[in-house]
Amino acid sequence: MMKISLDNVFEFEFFELEEFNKAEQFAKETNGSIYSWKTIGISNWLEKNFSIADVLGLAVIPKGLPDIIELPDDVDL
Repeated sequence: MMKISLDNVFEFEFFELEEFNKAEQFAKETNGSIYSWKTIGISNWLEKNFSIADVLGLAVIPKGLPDIIELPDDVDL
């Protein structure tokens, strides 16, 4: 588990896919929701619920947020 902060505006706990049980437990303890951190090319977004396709990891964020949350794109070096 690792806390992620995006521009000090949006924070969430990040879990590796193998840590699904820990993410699920943390979501229950904090009344949060599990989102999949999806990535294709340089695009990134959080999508509500667990998925394994094109997923970097899992995020636990507060309930009541949209089903899809845009994240900053990767920097093209």
